[in-house]
Amino acid sequence: MKSNLPFPEKLDITVTCASGVEKVTKTELERLGYPSAPAVNGSITFSGDKSAVARCNINLRTADRVYIKIAQFPAQTFDELYDGVYQIPWQNYLPKDAKILVNGKSVKSKLFALSACQSIIKKAIIKGLSRYYGISLFPETGSLYQVEFWVFKDEVTLLLNTSGTGLHKRGYRDLVGIAPIKETLASALLLMSDFYYNRPFIDPFCGSGTIVIEGAKIALNIAPNILRDFDFRHWTNFDKKYYTQAYEQAKDNEKLDRQIDFSGYDIDQKAIKLARHHAVLAGLDKKVRFERREVKDLTSESAFGTIVTNPPYGERVYDIKQAKQCYKELGEALKKMQGWSLFAITSAKSFERYLGKRADRERKLYNSNKECRYYYYYGQKEKPNDRR
Repeated sequence: MKSNLPFPEKLDITVTCASGVEKVTKTELERLGYPSAPAVNGSITFSGDKSAVARCNINLRTADRVYIKIAQFPAQTFDELYDGVYQIPWQNYLPKDAKILVNGKSVKSKLFALSACQSIIKKAIIKGLSRYYGISLFPETGSLYQVEFWVFKDEVTLLLNTSGTGLHKRGYRDLVGIAPIKETLASALLLMSDFYYNRPFIDPFCGSGTIVIEGAKIALNIAPNILRDFDFRHWTNFDKKYYTQAYEQAKDNEKLDRQIDFSGYDIDQKAIKLARHHAVLAGLDKKVRFERREVKDLTSESAFGTIVTNPPYGERVYDIKQAKQCYKELGEALKKMQGWSLFAITSAKSFERYLGKRADRERKLYNSNKECRYYYYYGQKEKPNDRR
């Protein structure tokens, strides 16, 4: 009987991200030292090694998941699908006791029955592995290996999910408030703003604290996913040294001695309590502060700073009348904070009108599949002698 094979040295790695943030994710990959590659349908594929799997999972702030791309081939029939999957050397990726879960999606393709595709792909994988390992019954008693298929215009792509659950699950947000924003989107909003670690920062609609906490992690260079687990860590054929090396490198790069001035405000005391709880779990309770405060009372002793926020849309938290009043009060507060920049995401088409000012620029983003606009308002530029 043949033994398990280790993973190949060279891999095609696919990173997925939300629509609208592909450029930010590409920049993150480049800063990690990986080659620039075009974004196609919300995914970026590049050539890397096993250390790249670990480093991307730990360090990427805006990515949804990290995959190993296994194969791509055309298929319009179930027979073509089976043959294409069966010909892949799955022993390079899956051990003889792998617990295999197959999921996927199909768009503009003749193979649109997802449950049938799942069944055929898994059957072909197990048939090929059983033949290679010389076993008649495939046990599936080992670690979980999630195989995903994407069928787009009759082209099948097969991937192995190295992350497990989505990378927005950082490990510090165990309780969820009303209308929470994903951690990955929060990081994208911050990275698209003029936010900087030595610049005061406020989220006046902080909710459960996600934007403030993600901002603090960026400011202190704390890897976003340092607290969580990943599927690849449990694979017997994936050397654990790659995770250990990536983890230690990320810890060495932290800048915990930086002094930051980051605040989150909300009218809901329960939300403030939740935000403080999450800050404790993130290890940032001594670095950030959360207070109950109405947006009409928004002010700062600092002449310059950045606001990044996800205000109520007038749907789940407030009704539309209350939401418009919030925008109006935010606009009034900003008149007294000329040196502060505002970056706000909302689906409310009346945001600019009730804020009382047209945005300097805007871009389309999606928050939980809801089409939104991200509005940029740049404050007065800070001069060197303006620092307090």
